[in-house]
Amino acid sequence: MRTHGRVVEVPEPGPADHVCWVYDDPRDLATAAARFLAGGLARGERLMVVGDGMIESLDRDTLPFGGTDTLLATGALQVLDHATVYDGTGRFTPAQQLAFYDAAARKALDDGFTGLRVAAEVSALAADPVSRPALVRWEHLADDLMASGSGFTALCAYRADLGREALTEVASVHPVVRAPEGVPPFHVFHDRDRVVLTGSVDAFTATRLSRVLAESPAARPSMVLDLGRLEFVDVAGCRVLARWAQGLGGPLRVTGASGLVQRMWRLLGLDAVAPVTFEGLRA
Repeated sequence: MRTHGRVVEVPEPGPADHVCWVYDDPRDLATAAARFLAGGLARGERLMVVGDGMIESLDRDTLPFGGTDTLLATGALQVLDHATVYDGTGRFTPAQQLAFYDAAARKALDDGFTGLRVAAEVSALAADPVSRPALVRWEHLADDLMASGSGFTALCAYRADLGREALTEVASVHPVVRAPEGVPPFHVFHDRDRVVLTGSVDAFTATRLSRVLAESPAARPSMVLDLGRLEFVDVAGCRVLARWAQGLGGPLRVTGASGLVQRMWRLLGLDAVAPVTFEGLRA
């Protein structure tokens, strides 16, 4: 399974990294971004830094192989501002972002790199309640692209002063999170052919889970939902999963569900709501 869970430091680099990094101090972000990018260089990946002022936060000699100036000159590092990535119109659309990063990852591979590693500061999008839903969908869409073996990896940076609600929204669709305790209560991420749900879902968080699943790019027939690392789910959470399964247009395979979840599913009559096949039994 992909690297996932809460961290205090940037994890060792892998082929499908997707990190949500919440920071208070810009110097902390600079250190984290430099480590994340250096890991990409060691893997032979092209680097991309996105966000106004992001590259200035990195010391010119922070990165190996001659520092940022040499990397820029050789094409191993690209620096883009928000306007360039978000098409210069101020609009943010998940489809446009997917096309942009998919093309950039393919170009990196064509140019002889092993992938594309992006460090992006996107607090402004999360701060805006109007653009935030599209941002959350994009992060979930990006995670699907990363899990597919595209060679695209990313560290997404968010300021801590955005507040708990905004941070919970964006962090919930990252497999790896560095954030205040309890943010987010659950994670939804992709792992090859399946969607993985970890953490805890209760009556207070079920609505948020419903929004995330409704926007899932992986919502298709014959889905696999992995609950093997889900710590807790109550009646409200089960009903959300049943409604999501009902809208898939085909059977949902659920792996790793506990015996308690399976009994609750039957007692609530959710078998009549959605065609679900439980595979395996977790104690």
